[in-house]
Amino acid sequence: MFLQRFLISNLCNALLICVMLGLKRILRDKISLRFQYLSWYALLASLTVSFLPSGFWLNLESMGRNNGNAFALPIAAETSAHTAALGEGWLHDTTNLAVNPFADRLAPVLLLLWLLGVIVILGIYWCSAHKLRMIRSYAGKPTPEIQKLFENCKQQIAPGCKVELKESRLLSAPVSFGFNPHIIVLPREHIRSLSQMELRHILLHELTHIRHGDLLTNYIVCGLQAVFWFNPFVWLAMRQLRRDREAYCDWTVINGFSSEGERIEYGSTILRFAAIQTNISFSLVNGFCAGKSQLKYRLEQIVAFRRESGLCRVICSFCAAVFLFLSFVQVPAMALCANNSDEYYTPSQNLAITDGDWGSLFGEAEGCAVVYDLNGDKYTAYNQNEILHRLPPCSTYKIYSSLNALEMGLITPQSNTLSWDGTQYSNPSWNMDQDLTYAMHKSTNWYFSQLDQKAGLDQLKRFYREIGYGNGEVGSDASTYWNGSALRISPLEQVQLLVKLYQNAFGFQEANVQAVLDSIRLSSKEDAVLYGKTGTGAWNGQDIAGWFVGFVEQADNVYFFAVYLCSDAGSDGVAATNVAMQILDQMNIF
Repeated sequence: MFLQRFLISNLCNALLICVMLGLKRILRDKISLRFQYLSWYALLASLTVSFLPSGFWLNLESMGRNNGNAFALPIAAETSAHTAALGEGWLHDTTNLAVNPFADRLAPVLLLLWLLGVIVILGIYWCSAHKLRMIRSYAGKPTPEIQKLFENCKQQIAPGCKVELKESRLLSAPVSFGFNPHIIVLPREHIRSLSQMELRHILLHELTHIRHGDLLTNYIVCGLQAVFWFNPFVWLAMRQLRRDREAYCDWTVINGFSSEGERIEYGSTILRFAAIQTNISFSLVNGFCAGKSQLKYRLEQIVAFRRESGLCRVICSFCAAVFLFLSFVQVPAMALCANNSDEYYTPSQNLAITDGDWGSLFGEAEGCAVVYDLNGDKYTAYNQNEILHRLPPCSTYKIYSSLNALEMGLITPQSNTLSWDGTQYSNPSWNMDQDLTYAMHKSTNWYFSQLDQKAGLDQLKRFYREIGYGNGEVGSDASTYWNGSALRISPLEQVQLLVKLYQNAFGFQEANVQAVLDSIRLSSKEDAVLYGKTGTGAWNGQDIAGWFVGFVEQADNVYFFAVYLCSDAGSDGVAATNVAMQILDQMNIF
């Protein structure tokens, strides 16, 4: 899920930032200012990795997960005439869940806090942008002499760029910003005292920013700072990036000078603005001066100016390889996260799904349902996003637990009675010997737990992986893996698995498959037979989750269905069956 990817990305990028700052400090005398700045693009790319679409991770690992939300609204657990007609002996089954399905409510809270931080940062940016619009609106044209000098510098540095030069009383230092055209604004009160050489240095510096594409980069940096506002490593890195950006711009300018004297003059021009800073917040502009610490670093680099050597390029190439490698370390980590995530299911192919107009059946509650027409090969679903949500299967897993036991020979279609060990259960129907059909209808937990423990964890894991049951995880306890601690499945997967069971796509013994189908046969009328299994999940004594999955076999067609409900209280197999039977009735299926 996205939250996991986002957290992994933050950890990986914090590591990358530490390595980048460390290597740059160790090798500061051996790497160029060009590399010091351009290497930050590896970080910018790395910061965007977690925002790649889910399809990228799905294609990468041939499986993936979509985002969605847990159900949160209650549904009335009432028994309709449909369910009453079936008889309620098989409707009452309860699974004490190992985890609360609503535990992920923390994620929306964290998302809200993050969004509030983003909104605050963007609000500050908006105020800064408003100041820039005011500056641009009231800025005037420079004198003809300055304009002529500007045109000469533009032809030298950025001949193909559309750039406007303006001057304003609202600024105390030169800045550049904007696109199509780019805008350079000079401080009107200060440029009058500058010599032609000093003015030329300022123009060359700002035009070099434009040629390097630093204006666009600056907006990207601001956007990433807004997104990662809570990460101090990102703020530290962006401060260093801006420092290196200005130093690289200085290096590019003085690299074109033919004499050391002009380089010294360039440094003197910067010193003239040493005590002057722009008032534009969060560096929405490229400013000629942005703080004394940055100015000190830039002047040190100007004094120690050197051109790139062959050895320098080799060292920079090595560092670049290290940074790029670390930038993509998070990719396999996120792919592994997607591979191991059991939260959502993504079909291996596109499915034809029609929206079911069943909202009225759910009342004020939310839930999901999916019906598959075998002959028509088409799905009808209500709340399509949620039919992909993997959830604890509760007692619906017993369909396949019994199939595994039959295939292993732990029971047979003819001999499948297990002896009760005398333990007194709250459900009186459990306190007796059980055969498969009786245990399935009464959802006798000890019966299936005994079969699973005889099968063993390794076999259970192989079996559920073989048939493609949800996430295929069984954890470390063969008696409780289905209660939310490990095994999870989505409503859509429930339907697809029932289709495979009905058609015996697994290649299992026909007698075993038929024994399982017979055990979930519930009712018949005219030319239709209903098969199904309920499931109820409880938390702190409250029924909060309900399943009803199955199929209706008609004379000339078969319809498979799954309904899932979840709420703070009152959602159980009865409620899920009530909704399912009304859907089947509306569709003239049963």
